[in-house]
Amino acid sequence: MTAVTNKLAKYNKLVVPIGIVFGLAYLNFALNYSLGYKEVYKHHSNSIAIILWCLSGFCQICIFVYWFLILYVGPGKSPKFPQLNLYNNTDSVDELLPVPDVFLCDEFGFPQYDSHTQSIKTDRSFYSKNLEYIVLKYDHHCLWVGKSIGLTNYVYFMKFCFWFLSLFIIMLIYTACYTRSSISRGEINHNFIIMYIACGLWLPMILALYISHLRYICLNMTTLDDITLGQRKRYERYKERRQSETTNPCLNPRKPRKEKGIRYVSVKKDNFRLIVKYDIKERPFDMGWRRNWINLMFNGNRNHGRSDSYYTNTKLILSIILFLCPFIEIPVEMRYRQRQSHQFDVENYPKSIERTIAEYDWFSSKYNSAFLTRIQTKVDEKDCYIPSYLVGKEL
Repeated sequence: MTAVTNKLAKYNKLVVPIGIVFGLAYLNFALNYSLGYKEVYKHHSNSIAIILWCLSGFCQICIFVYWFLILYVGPGKSPKFPQLNLYNNTDSVDELLPVPDVFLCDEFGFPQYDSHTQSIKTDRSFYSKNLEYIVLKYDHHCLWVGKSIGLTNYVYFMKFCFWFLSLFIIMLIYTACYTRSSISRGEINHNFIIMYIACGLWLPMILALYISHLRYICLNMTTLDDITLGQRKRYERYKERRQSETTNPCLNPRKPRKEKGIRYVSVKKDNFRLIVKYDIKERPFDMGWRRNWINLMFNGNRNHGRSDSYYTNTKLILSIILFLCPFIEIPVEMRYRQRQSHQFDVENYPKSIERTIAEYDWFSSKYNSAFLTRIQTKVDEKDCYIPSYLVGKEL
């Protein structure tokens, strides 16, 4: 029964993407035939109609190519990682991962662990119920395309949104330019009304989504990070309203998810470890907007692995060109994937644990220098505490 339910759930997730395909098919008919042929081509200019067909056709080719790449490439599946060697067990060196100098942990000092896959999670990874594996740098699950967005298909998602947005802008401009002439002849084309409705619904939504993700790129944020910030704001407003209940008993706000915006990192101090709190607004993985853009287009959406000399103005300009121009980023992505596969071949890492360590370092996000400095300052000021698993042990 559970297997049947899971299959039905998977099929249900295809309903919205299939609906989008049929919706695009109808809008293609309305835009290119009802508007492009019956109005522009017949009553105005043949060349302008041909330009419309070329522009809308190219936009739709880009939409479906990038939609295919989003689905085919996927969001990035995390390898399965063993536990960290928290207790410095010398007998398990070949089975456990060495403990990083700094890593995200819970309030007790334990690393992030996923019970579904029985694996340690790298920073910013998240278990996806839709895919049933841990997604690297998980951003969100897109209902419209039917796939989760993460480390490896994020660029394709952004380009998909750009060309989707471009199609509706073209549709709105052409429809607005030729509606009056159609009405003046006493011909009311009802397809025009549908196109106005579609543009009114989709343009604001896609534009807001696209601008939000441009901001995320500049700050090296994810949708999950932004959702967490919103949850904290709602929880703070809830607490303020609860405090005012004494003066206004009619107020009874609904309790949101408890989110204080506090996270923890485990820091190595000599031969010991300490836990330091930090605020989610600190953005520990933000390397600056210039480096973030270059990393997105030339470094597989990771934030480390390149030298300081790599981040030049030329690379920044090229990264923006790659981002704006269709399809030219695909060879760059292919070369990067070849480099990544060569990185973990058997010749470089004959032992399995060495390969696992290399993969863990490769897919882990690094912390920016400003964040590490603030963490070290808190350690020096003794604004920290000992992990629960080390309580009672000697320094």
